Amino acid sequence: MAPELPFSYQVVRSRRRRTASLVIDMGCVEVRVPALVDALWVDNWVRSKADWIVPRLESQTRALERHAIVIEQGGRFILEGVDFTLGWCRGAKSDVAVSGSQVQLTLSSRIRKDETDAVRELLKRWMVGVAGQRLVARCRELGEQCGLQPSAVQVRDYRRKWGQCNVRGEISLNWRLLHLSPEQRDYVLIHELCHLREMNHGRRFWALVARHCPDYRQYRSALSAAYPYLIW
Repeated sequence: MAPELPFSYQVVRSRRRRTASLVIDMGCVEVRVPALVDALWVDNWVRSKADWIVPRLESQTRALERHAIVIEQGGRFILEGVDFTLGWCRGAKSDVAVSGSQVQLTLSSRIRKDETDAVRELLKRWMVGVAGQRLVARCRELGEQCGLQPSAVQVRDYRRKWGQCNVRGEISLNWRLLHLSPEQRDYVLIHELCHLREMNHGRRFWALVARHCPDYRQYRSALSAAYPYLIW
């Protein structure tokens, strides 16, 4: 009998697929294979890739431990790269307050749903509101400094990306950017602003980014470990 693997994996079968592939995402291993591939073949193939899978999975797991948002009493919430302790109580009106090292919520006594779900929803609404003020204003400010003015800036709810710029010159920013340090956040904003001139990731684009954000490489690298902010 083959030894147990140090990780679990999910198999996704497709009639359209002709080859096998691996996806390591959000701390999970997904194996994508043709519909009729034998299960034993899949297991042997995954085992043959274990030396490639394990370090990448461990890297994502460490990132999850460092950056996880924990919605529970005394849990962990991160704003602008700083750790805060999360807590809540019941009161007449729902509210969010940041004081010292704490993010304290008040849940309306009229709320009947699960408290953890209610806290999650209230935090998200609050973050969207704050992002609508801070991120939009900061993007406009950086745009003036860089000479790259978008036609519009808006806040969106994305689960796979930090922002985007379209051909109409409109920039959309993920409200979860508020979790990042100011330097990392500014890099993302500059990145999207530079797409106003270069709608690609070619050499001219990165040269433009470097002109306005010389340390972009370190911020870009740090973002790969910040994925837990995108999944809560």
